[in-house]
Amino acid sequence: EVLRRLGLWNEDPRRPLPWAVSAHPKRRVEDVRPIFWASRPKSYIYRTQEWDEFPNGRWGNSSSPAFGELKDYYLFYLKSKSPRDELLKMWGEELTSEESVFEVFRCYIAGEPNRNGHKVTCLPWNDDPLAAETNLMKAELAKVNRLGILTINSQPRIHGKPSTDPVVGWGPPGGYVFQKAYLEFFTSSENVKALQAVLKKYGQRVNYHIVNVKGENITNAHDLQPNAVTWGIFPGREIIQPTVVDPVSFMTRPFALWIEQWAKLYEEESPSRMIIQYIHDNYFLVNLVDNDFPLESCLWQVLEDMYQLLNCPAEAVSCPPGH
Repeated sequence: EVLRRLGLWNEDPRRPLPWAVSAHPKRRVEDVRPIFWASRPKSYIYRTQEWDEFPNGRWGNSSSPAFGELKDYYLFYLKSKSPRDELLKMWGEELTSEESVFEVFRCYIAGEPNRNGHKVTCLPWNDDPLAAETNLMKAELAKVNRLGILTINSQPRIHGKPSTDPVVGWGPPGGYVFQKAYLEFFTSSENVKALQAVLKKYGQRVNYHIVNVKGENITNAHDLQPNAVTWGIFPGREIIQPTVVDPVSFMTRPFALWIEQWAKLYEEESPSRMIIQYIHDNYFLVNLVDNDFPLESCLWQVLEDMYQLLNCPAEAVSCPPGH
């Protein structure tokens, strides 16, 4: 009440940008970031701390990677805030299959306790609570995670919501914000093979990047051209586009966290550790962008088509819907 009388109480703590702004003076003008670090801002700060300048206004054309590697120095600072015993309770004292891992991801998204009654409040790629906008697609995310689409980043399609919207709003009042639907996930090579076949029929409506731990990259997007996936229009200002999908920064893929934060919880050669090692070695990291933002997102249908193809590959065309 005292702060309110002094005029120091902020009744409307609106976000200036969709992501947490750094307090470091050198980053004061920064207003564009790749979406890949939306859930891992600490990692982005450490990777880019040696930069002399930070993007302002536009990300530009990334012709050379300028991101630090996730070496031991970074991993020390980026280790989970939760102690080992707590992580084992959340992620499993013992894993019996890849499906055990799927269930951890599903519980995190759904906000439900795992089979041992412990709530999963973080993952190696998400050390903070889920963004409020994730609730807009929680049911769809929980479904695909249960089936082996292990999402580490996502955003719903937003078309002209007021900048004051309590869930997706950001920036000054009187504006409108937009987002392209986006998904980023790990998945098996079998799923990737079916996904590639399905994506052909979507053409340039869906841009994708698919990369493995070796850095082998499959994409239908321009090698160097960033794709704006969040932007806002405000009175008396140029369009602000604070979040992009950047092909170069995507190649700094976060596979190491499978080992550093999860596999190392278990004894060497144990079945649990070998399951995580297998996922690290064999799964792909995928991102999908639905460019047709005025329409409802097609990304859930893309994944549904993928499952349909997997379930009846020989006669996929004749499979009944939802088979």
